[in-house]
Amino acid sequence: MSDRLRRFTPFTRFVVGGAANTGATYGLFVLLSRWITPPAAYSAAYLTGVAIAYFVNTMFVFRVRPRAGSAARFPVVYLVSYLAGLGILTPLTRAGIDGRLAMAAVLAVNVPLTFAMTRLVLGKAGVPAPERTAAPPTPSANQPSLGK
Repeated sequence: MSDRLRRFTPFTRFVVGGAANTGATYGLFVLLSRWITPPAAYSAAYLTGVAIAYFVNTMFVFRVRPRAGSAARFPVVYLVSYLAGLGILTPLTRAGIDGRLAMAAVLAVNVPLTFAMTRLVLGKAGVPAPERTAAPPTPSANQPSLGK
């Protein structure tokens, strides 16, 4: 990862990766909607988005290797996120709050919730990502050694 990207926090990379994933899956939804029903297009785009999110989060956000175990657990993150969002959105809209405004409340809860669950599933809870640093220079034959 470049030094420019390394300076951003994992949460910032999570938001950027999520925005890119959203754009890609929306484009896929629009494209698929030309040939299949919108619910089928949404389902295909959503499932594709979960797969993209897994690789974005492993390789870009948390910089961990994709593993079968975490890949198997990862869809649960999005199921919980979906249900949490529905649990917030439904009562707010039933109370008469405009869905567009209620969606802001969903995002305010779901973005940090999904970040925390993803971090936990990928095994990065409380563990900072290791930084790659250059190895210290080794003394050459022409340089005096301090220990001799």
